Amino acid sequence: MARTTAVAKKTASTAVATTSQADAVAALRARLMAPTGDKIKIAEKQFKLPSGDTLDFLDVVVVDFVFYNAYYESAYQAGTVVPPSCFALDPDIRVMTPSVNAPDKQHDTCRGCWANEFGSNGKGKACQNRCLVALLPTDAREDTSFVILDISPTAVKGFNSYLQGVARQGKMPHEVITHIECNPATKYDVAIFDYSQDVEDVGLLGMIESRLGEARERLMTEPDVSAISAANDAKTPAKGGRNLKAPAKRRA
Repeated sequence: MARTTAVAKKTASTAVATTSQADAVAALRARLMAPTGDKIKIAEKQFKLPSGDTLDFLDVVVVDFVFYNAYYESAYQAGTVVPPSCFALDPDIRVMTPSVNAPDKQHDTCRGCWANEFGSNGKGKACQNRCLVALLPTDAREDTSFVILDISPTAVKGFNSYLQGVARQGKMPHEVITHIECNPATKYDVAIFDYSQDVEDVGLLGMIESRLGEARERLMTEPDVSAISAANDAKTPAKGGRNLKAPAKRRA
């Protein structure tokens, strides 16, 4: 959706939003479905943009990112989109907690949850530790929409290492141009990240910084889990209460 550049001039008579208004806005946002059609898909070592274009690599600006933990009760099936049963979104991985809107919370916090332990799904985790990244092209304008890259668990470590390298140079991610491609040495599509150059266009940098809040709001928009919630509400609790899921293997 295009972002308007018009700014209302403040006057002494400008109304100040009340707490009740803020609560109403928050409730409205919670009712809205997560945006669709703005995600980049990765397949066969290529990036398919929402526009339909397919590229071998991306040279983009990482505007912002958040950590995304997602637990799915059913196994992955290609071509089938299923919302998570339990999920958490947070810019700080250290304090992640499942959303109050998660249909089937597995634990009060992500740290200490059985599904977030290695060994809960084979040698790995039943919960997928991912990252969501808001990107803009290097020729972006004020009305250019963000595109969202969902970084797989196998690529998160490399993404974190890349960001640490950017920080060591005294830079924020949105102050540099990031080169993204798929690792040619892996069987699966694993995105890898590399520093390209600094954002030298002062106008571009200023525009990006003015939209940091907008990017964070988009990234924190929760997935639509209404289908799972409705199914759970329709279930009749088993005798003695709901059966709890047990981990396949607990840490000794």
